[in-house]
Amino acid sequence: MFKSIAICAVAASLAGCAGAVVEPTGLDDFSGPDGLIASEHESAEEDSPWTVTSGSLFRAQGAGWTGVPDEGGRPGMTGSAVFRMVSSDKTFGDVDVTLSLDVVELVTTQRTPPRDYDGAHVWVRYRSPEELYAVSVDRRDGKMVIKKKCPGGDVNGGTYHDLSPVVGGAPIPFGRRQHVLVSVRDLPGGAVAINATRDGTAVSGIDTGIGCAPLTGAGGVGLRGDNAELRFADFVVEPIG
Repeated sequence: MFKSIAICAVAASLAGCAGAVVEPTGLDDFSGPDGLIASEHESAEEDSPWTVTSGSLFRAQGAGWTGVPDEGGRPGMTGSAVFRMVSSDKTFGDVDVTLSLDVVELVTTQRTPPRDYDGAHVWVRYRSPEELYAVSVDRRDGKMVIKKKCPGGDVNGGTYHDLSPVVGGAPIPFGRRQHVLVSVRDLPGGAVAINATRDGTAVSGIDTGIGCAPLTGAGGVGLRGDNAELRFADFVVEPIG
């Protein structure tokens, strides 16, 4: 669950933080009983911080899990070949998002043939399915890239625009827990900077208004999976500034 915790707690162990301002950090450590948290059809836990618009989100052994991806459409199926999970809280502005992420495997279904972008993508500044930043951290083609989606177009009502150079040579380390960091910052003059690392491999981009106005201000955070069985934990959203 998203919980308020004291950032200064760590600093206190080092130098003390008497008089320091306690800032909230968004956190879902996925602790709790195993089972369904939410799906595109139902919310099994009313206090979940997540809205699932496609696929299914489970808790399994202290981690979030997509379940085994399939095309859905029948009882007992996950539908997680197309997985979309976004925070119900859309007030996240300048933040650092961290999580541990494991891509168990990639799949294909009749509905979802193999595509280069299959894998895992982190969302920041999510305003709607048509307006968001997406950081591709694990892709079938072994590339990392930052994209912006603007309203208007034939991709679920929007159009994607590259904000960063494509970083190659980053194959998915299947079955290994990765540390992912994504940061987003408003810049003087109205641009937005997005930076990300996956176990030290970095990708960076600046949005000066490509496709549509920069997505300054607040939005949601989340995780997208395409033809991917994902496990993830310790989803932390740390406000900056």
